[in-house]
Amino acid sequence: MEIVELNRFVAIANAQTLQSAAVKLHTTPGALSKSLKKLESSLGVLLFDRIGKQLVLNENGMRLLPEAIKILDLTQNIKSLLAPQQPMFCCRISAPAILQYRWVALIGQQASGIQMSYETDFEVAALDKLKRAQVDVALTTSLVKPYLTDDLEVNSLGQLRLELAVGATHPLAHKVDVTHEDLASFPFAVPEVSPFCGEVRGIGCDGWPTTHFHREVKWVLNDYAALCELVRCGKAIAYLPDYMISAWQLEKLPVVDDASNNAEQLCLIHRRSAPVWIKELVKTLTG
Repeated sequence: MEIVELNRFVAIANAQTLQSAAVKLHTTPGALSKSLKKLESSLGVLLFDRIGKQLVLNENGMRLLPEAIKILDLTQNIKSLLAPQQPMFCCRISAPAILQYRWVALIGQQASGIQMSYETDFEVAALDKLKRAQVDVALTTSLVKPYLTDDLEVNSLGQLRLELAVGATHPLAHKVDVTHEDLASFPFAVPEVSPFCGEVRGIGCDGWPTTHFHREVKWVLNDYAALCELVRCGKAIAYLPDYMISAWQLEKLPVVDDASNNAEQLCLIHRRSAPVWIKELVKTLTG
């Protein structure tokens, strides 16, 4: 069993076809097939079920995958520690688009000498990619807690808040004490899909206390850039992340007796077996 065989095994497990894995590894399907047969022969077990052209991990393969990833992480760590010159690292991060909006620039500023490569995924998909070594770090909210495993380390990055916002030309823009009766007089723009987990949760998923107060929903859309534009033009009220309100120069509404708690804790998550430079980067970012 060799490192190159484990690396190819992980690539095949993630791609599920020899052709796709070969493209990723810049080799040929034939070469991957030989490596896989050699690995299976050395272990004395089959690692995949062959379903047409697809290779799906069987029970043996699923047991090997996390251990193979730990070995590959250790190998990468040794290479980085013993490299004669400081290598140019590439950190692969998976995160929902709404979190990238805020953190891409901030993470880039502090990641000196590291190239940042982002993939856009909802939280559970981001976590799955991390577990399968398709990315190095997942940026999520703490809502992923039920999906965590002992192989993952969670680091708090702070929090974001969803606040009611309007544009500068909206009639409520400069009102000191906004009541729910005031809000009921103007239309809202709302999502029906959670921007974090991607689940369809209906038009109350933005944080509105639907059981207590009435509002008019005129626009239903899940693109937060479009939401911000509707608000900026003074046409709609919407719950938006605090950093988007600042970036789009919108006005927060000071709502009287607002009992909603729309704060989300943010996390950077990495594998415990990750190379030291990944751990140091996360430590720098979370301070």
